[in-house]
Amino acid sequence: PTSHDDPAGCACAALARHFLPARRNRHRRRRAGMPARHALLVAATLVSESSCIANVAAPLRVADVRCDAVTGVWTLQLPDGVSGDGLPTAGPPTAGPLLPSLPSGAVLDLEQRRLEGDGNVGYRLWRSAGAMCRWMRRNEGAVRGARVLELGAGTGAVGIFAAALGAREVVLTDGEAGLLPLLASNARRNRPLLSHDTEVTAGRWRFGDDPPACARAGAFDLVLGTDITYSVNTERDALCGTLRRLLEIGPDNSRAARCLIAHEHRRADMFDVEAVLANEPAAAWDARDVCLGTFLASAREHGLRVAPLVTEAGRRVQRAPGVVEMTTDLTVFEVSRDELHADPTL
Repeated sequence: PTSHDDPAGCACAALARHFLPARRNRHRRRRAGMPARHALLVAATLVSESSCIANVAAPLRVADVRCDAVTGVWTLQLPDGVSGDGLPTAGPPTAGPLLPSLPSGAVLDLEQRRLEGDGNVGYRLWRSAGAMCRWMRRNEGAVRGARVLELGAGTGAVGIFAAALGAREVVLTDGEAGLLPLLASNARRNRPLLSHDTEVTAGRWRFGDDPPACARAGAFDLVLGTDITYSVNTERDALCGTLRRLLEIGPDNSRAARCLIAHEHRRADMFDVEAVLANEPAAAWDARDVCLGTFLASAREHGLRVAPLVTEAGRRVQRAPGVVEMTTDLTVFEVSRDELHADPTL
């Protein structure tokens, strides 16, 4: 529905107009910004909430939304008559550099190469990669000398950042074969920032499949992933099945020591005018995040425990009357085995 009498339908239509291409080629599924499946997840949530609550007025939604593909900053056009005057208008920029610098002051040199076909999600940096790299900067001792695996690596930013912090071996993996040359290229571009004895390799690994040869030689000290939770939208249990396998004790009595995932929250009320103007933190780290809720349910079924480590709050700033810039919350959480509640049939 697209009638202005249906705010959820309006939000859905706005998302579809921005994120879905006009071409019918099924492989060209997104424009610059959030992947189409992510946008439709939010839109579907809005429609579901609107249709399931009887006799209650639907919340007022923003009139138009845009997302900057480079910075990840949302620009929200408020409805007519809503100014956003209660929001801050000054202070630091809504979004800074996506990745922090290394202890030496150097920054990674990363190519972000647009791909044809189904590799269009992983070719660029996402804000969650910055959150994971900042966690590693604060916890360099956990990275130095470690054997590191990055899942859904995309550009390889997180794994290469770990290598530059002193990891002894980094294995970059992604399910899209078309991204493997990009991973190899970015590893070469940043070789001067790495120790001479640090090894970086890349291989294809789709969640739920057997690991590639480069990821089979013993256990990992750190398994890292950023914005990989959205895979539950297409294959609900593949990611948690892979995480469980990595965290299980193998034939050589080894398993991954730690598994960390960075997630960008796209909550069901992120385009709710009342929530935008209230500018308050979420009631809980996992509140109203449908995609995260699906991942958490799958994790429980696979005998996995999920614990948040740090949440970076998003910001809302009024940039002009009726125009708000917004970034969403980012959380780094740890996944571990929950032996007590593990399902032996999985």
